[in-house]
Parts: sequence; structure tokens; C-alpha cells
Amino acid sequence: MGRDSGKQKKENMKALSPEQEAGLKQKAEEISKGLQSYTWRDLETGGKFTHNDKLTFIRDDMLIVGCDIGSERHYARAIDAKGRELSKGAYSFENSAEGFQSAKDWALCLAAQHGKNQIVLGVEPTGHYWFSLAAWMIAKGISVVQVNPYAVKQTKELADNSQAKNDAKDPKLIAELVKNGNYGVPYLPEDVYAELRVLCTLRDQLMEDRVRNMNRLHREMKIVFPEYREAFGKIDGIFTLSVLANAPLPSELVALGEDGVKDIWHAEKLRGGGYKRAKEIVRLAGVSAGLTQGAEARKIAIVSFVGKVMELAAELEEIEAQIALKCREIPRAD
Repeated sequence: MGRDSGKQKKENMKALSPEQEAGLKQKAEEISKGLQSYTWRDLETGGKFTHNDKLTFIRDDMLIVGCDIGSERHYARAIDAKGRELSKGAYSFENSAEGFQSAKDWALCLAAQHGKNQIVLGVEPTGHYWFSLAAWMIAKGISVVQVNPYAVKQTKELADNSQAKNDAKDPKLIAELVKNGNYGVPYLPEDVYAELRVLCTLRDQLMEDRVRNMNRLHREMKIVFPEYREAFGKIDGIFTLSVLANAPLPSELVALGEDGVKDIWHAEKLRGGGYKRAKEIVRLAGVSAGLTQGAEARKIAIVSFVGKVMELAAELEEIEAQIALKCREIPRAD
């Protein structure tokens, strides 16, 4: 585990006189004003960002910070362009605005002490936990790059023949990968593209939920009404779902009869050629070989899955409408 960030700050300053400390703070403020962050737009839109380009980007006046990302707390270590460590162990900071600011102050202090004018932050992308940190640092003038987790794993094994995770060791390995040009520039969408990414991700999640509930519905129907595919045809169609929401068991379909099934469709104001299947649905329900034990409990399950599928279908329709609207905001979309 990293040491407390407050103690780390004091250790960085404890050997300095008041005059030296004031001068260091002033120098750090000057460096902060001159920080310039570079994003994918600056580095990659002009052409392929080759390995030589990545090595050239890492200059002698740059502080290289490696950061091991966690859900609540991050750990950082700093080196120079020659691989010499400039930090005293791992610096820990919280995943919050206050924590981000403390990490920036820590990096600026090191930059001022060692004559560095720019800062690059290398991260090993861990889920979604690095998004806020990257956006915050870029906004403050610090370039953010990412290294491949597989490369970190392999480098870790070469370093000490161990793949065990270590909050103190990993940040330095990440910084060394950045120094050697083994990194990529993350794409962080902006404006309407950021909106579209969120909406499309949500759509994918809703689609997965819908498929999951459809599979569960298929399982229950196969048990209580094995002939359901022959009877209904398209199981996820509105004609089928509206019937199953009211009468999911073969015995209930028989009790409804052909006219009762049609009445359900009338109540839902459905139109089309589905009405001609009512007679076949009732006939097959009457001769079904479905399991009757536990049928009432399975009815509850079927109605639940049908409700979720229909609810998700409505949500998907709304999300897709929002995506279509956002697409119109893209220049030349028409």
C-alpha cells in the first residue's frame, strides 16, 4: 500500500528551508501555467503516430508519471526520460477532485525540483475508473497516455520473475513503458460524440438484457408448452408477447379459446395477419405435452420475463430515437 499523501508531501519538503520551499512553490506555479496537454486530436489525426513519434514525444524536459488505477485510490511514481526515478516510493491519492489536485501538486513539486517543464501521465486502463482522472488531468494541461495491461504483465515478470500485483511496483513499470514509447493515446470523445458513445453503450446493455430475458422465456416455455414455436411462430413478436402476458399456460389458452385469444389482440389494438394463428394456438395448446407440475410458479416466471422483454423493447425504441436525433447534430449527417 502507498503511504499517506499528506506525509509524502511533508517528506518532499522537509529538507528545504522556508526560502527554498517558497521558491519551489513559485517555480511549480510557473510550470503549471506553461503545461500543455496533447490528445489524440493533436497526435494522431495528422497521420499514424508511430513508435518513433512516441519516443520523440517523450522529451528530456518531461516528467513521466506512471499511475496504477484503482476503484477508490490510485498510486503514482515518477521517472525522467532516462528512466531515473524522481519520486520517493509510490504516491497514493483518492479517486476524487481533491485527490487529483494533490497528485498534480505532487507532480509539479517533482518537476520543479528536477527542472522539468511538462508532465505526461501514463495509466494502465482499468475498467472505467481512469476516465475521470484522464479528463481532469488533460483539462489541467497534463498529457495522458495508456499502456497495454498485457505489456505491464510481461514487463512485471521480466523485472522480478513475478506477476503478482503490487501497488508500489506497477506505477514504475507503467512509467518505464511510456518512456520506451510503448503506449497509445486514448480517444476521449467530445460533445455529440460523447453523447452518442453513452447512448450506444446503453443500447448494447439493453440489447443484452433483452436477449437474456428472451432466453429465460424460451426455457420456461419449452417446459410448459414444448409446441410453442409451432403455435406462435415468432416468439418475440407483439402478438405472442401480448398473449403470454395474459395466458402463458396451455390450459389457460384452451380456456380462452380462439375468440378469447383474438380479444386480447383487439384490446391491444393490434392489426395484421396474426389473427389467423389463433385457432392453431388453441389446438396445439390442447394437445400439448408440457409439464404441469409447478405450472403456477412457472406462470409467474413467464409473465415476469414477458414484462421485462416488452419493457426493454420500449426502452430500446426510445434510446434509438435519441441516437437518431444526436446523429443529426453531426456535421453533414443529412
